[in-house]
Amino acid sequence: MSAGDDAIEAAALWCVQLSEGELGEQEWRRFEAWLETPGHAGLFQDAAAVWQASGAVGDWPEVIALRTRALNRFGNAKQRRWPVASPGRLKWATGYAAALLLVVTVTLFWYGNRPRQYETGIGERQVAVLADGSHVSLDAVTAMKVRMKDEGRQVELVEGRAKFDVAKDPLRPFTVAAGDKLIVAVGTSFSVELIGGQVRVVLYEGQVEVRDRADTARVAGAAARRLVMRPGSELVGAVGSSEPAQLTRPDLSQSLSWEQGLVNFEGEPLASAVERMNRYSAKRIRIADPALGAIRVDGVYRAGDLDAFVEGITALHPVRQNTLGEEIILQGK
Repeated sequence: MSAGDDAIEAAALWCVQLSEGELGEQEWRRFEAWLETPGHAGLFQDAAAVWQASGAVGDWPEVIALRTRALNRFGNAKQRRWPVASPGRLKWATGYAAALLLVVTVTLFWYGNRPRQYETGIGERQVAVLADGSHVSLDAVTAMKVRMKDEGRQVELVEGRAKFDVAKDPLRPFTVAAGDKLIVAVGTSFSVELIGGQVRVVLYEGQVEVRDRADTARVAGAAARRLVMRPGSELVGAVGSSEPAQLTRPDLSQSLSWEQGLVNFEGEPLASAVERMNRYSAKRIRIADPALGAIRVDGVYRAGDLDAFVEGITALHPVRQNTLGEEIILQGK
């Protein structure tokens, strides 16, 4: 069984366990840790949707055939192991069989509704038009997955940065999962970036709600942290941190400079500035001393012009460079 199949099975088993009653605190921690793995939240949502709509698909010939084969295999195996079934074993077997059927159905749904993937390489930018008419501008070294469904439009930002101009459709919310955050919109314009262990969301038009992804799976009434953003604001939150995300008021025109091939820094930590510059060039910058990563840098540079960036940094800060092949190493003076 592949890693993808294992994840599908785990999503189905979590769905079955949640349907049988509330989880204990330790089980919740395990469930939330599992959800934090990229891709797992989407698989769990699929499993939950299949569980709720299982009556609608139960008559599919493919499902009936898979279900019959699964039950036959399960029954034969358990008959060899337990010739005489006790009530406890029967209860366990019934629950396991239900989970197994859900795994089979989820697998069928998943392979029939696999997300569409978008990727850009070093120095590459791309504009994509989604099936609903929404426009997405992808920065360099960016990857995302898109699922278009009747009940909603789901995007997972795996790495990098993307700007979304969302087509209005009040009946189909547009969500972007990034790190441990879920951004929910209807028709609006915003960007999402994963950088330096942070999730950054800039809102240009409309309104979005930012949630913790784990809260979307909790039972009703559980404590939730949700924040409504207004146009002209930026949210910055550390992935996996219990500290609340911070809201600032950035220069919106500068925040969009990357779409014109420019990289703009205003009080940016050197570590994240280097990470951004490395998106645009095969030549790499590496910071030898982690303490240098906290230096705040300013300036506007052409994407891919690492030499000009390094020249500016070494001229204004106690930093020197050492070139080794295709790598520029920054060290303290």
